[in-house]
Amino acid sequence: MREFDNDTLSIINAFENITGTEVRDCIMNDAIYFLVGPGKAAIAIGKGGQTIRNAENAIGKPIKVFEWAEKIEDFIRNLVPGVKKIDISGDKANVTVDSKDRGAAIGKGGSNIKILRELIERNSSIKEVKIL
Repeated sequence: MREFDNDTLSIINAFENITGTEVRDCIMNDAIYFLVGPGKAAIAIGKGGQTIRNAENAIGKPIKVFEWAEKIEDFIRNLVPGVKKIDISGDKANVTVDSKDRGAAIGKGGSNIKILRELIERNSSIKEVKIL
């Protein structure tokens, strides 16, 4: 189990209580990124997005929810939009994305890829991720 500071723990507890899902990992910055178990993202989001909106209102920040997967290729697909191909060699992953999804995968100033890389590195054996 990953160790979190008290602020992060209180945010995780609030999210778990509101959504009824268990958090595997959490990264906080301008938004809060939660990694939940397989099949749990839909529960966390709720019908019509109501549950996630309730959580955002309670916590006071935008929330993004991603689903963990045992198989690294599935995990990367859950995190990176528009994946066409994944090449894994040792602890490196080259992820080819559809050109129309490239901007979303990388984010403004690389903000999205930074979070995605951190989630992948913290929750798998992959230590380097390149978006192609």
